[in-house]
Formats: sequence, C-alpha cells, structure tokens
Amino acid sequence: MEEIKPSSFRVAINQGLLLGLALIIFSLILYVAGTGPKSSLNYLTYLIIVIGMFLSMKQWRDKFNNGFITYGNAFKHGFYVILITGILTAIWTFIFYNYIAPDEVAKIIEATEENLYKSQPNMSEEQVEMALKWSKMFVSPKIMALTGFFGNIILGVILGAILSFFIKKEKPAFSE
Repeated sequence: MEEIKPSSFRVAINQGLLLGLALIIFSLILYVAGTGPKSSLNYLTYLIIVIGMFLSMKQWRDKFNNGFITYGNAFKHGFYVILITGILTAIWTFIFYNYIAPDEVAKIIEATEENLYKSQPNMSEEQVEMALKWSKMFVSPKIMALTGFFGNIILGVILGAILSFFIKKEKPAFSE
C-alpha cells in the first residue's frame, strides 16, 4: 500500500510554525537579556531564518520527495514556510508591542529623537517635531507588525531563490 504524500503547504505550515516559534523565543531571550534594537545579536535572527528555511526545504526534498526536487518546487516550499513564519511573527510583534512591552515603543521614539539631534544638529524644533510625528506613525504595533511581515516575505523570496539553487536535485531522466 502506497503512502499518501502530504501537500507542500501542509508540511510548510508545521515548519513555518516551528521557525516562527524559534524566532519568537530568540526575540524574547534578547528582550529579557536587555539587548536593544541596535544590538549586533539581532543579526542572528537572519541566521535562524536561513538555517530554518534550508532545513525545511531539505526535509521536503529528502523525506517527502525521495531525495529529488526541482528548483521551482524548492522555491515554492520555501515561500510557504516563510509565509507562515511571517504571519506568526507579525502576530507576535503586534501582541508584544501592544500588550507585553508597550513601553518599548516609547523607547524607540526617544532613541529616534536623540539620533535626530545628534545627526542633524541644525534642524529646527518644527522639523524635529515633524520627523517625530512621522516616526510615531511608523512605530505603532500595527505598522511594525505589517512591515515585519512584508520584510519577512521579501527576505524569504530572496533567500528562497538562493537556497533553492543549493537544494534542487533533479531526478535523472532515465531512472527507474
């Protein structure tokens, strides 16, 4: 009796949830450790995404496709994984900045104001106020969640295109 192969999307849901959970746990560790948004440790997030996508695409190839996968199917699976990851992390971002640590938004605005005065000492008070007004619009939990989601998608498309090149393994034309 032949085993029914699950769809790429169904497998990607589980893998995307795992990757999203790993990113959420990592962000919590950074928050509890007191690292700021400018900490170089934040770059480890990208490494987690690369490793997570690579492993999920490789697992799809090896476990569900008998070790073979086309570039297009690898890319599609990677996109599904990052789509689910992006949705989960966007929800987390909204919850985190809205309910868990709303004071972090004020800290971001405060740091923005300090940077404005340091980098643009000749700005008038009106210009600073206008810049802060725009900053406050983009540093709301809702907007940060949306920009995080779309940032994940863009990053995922780029990484998916690159990783698919390394994951692809075409089935020989004259195989059994």
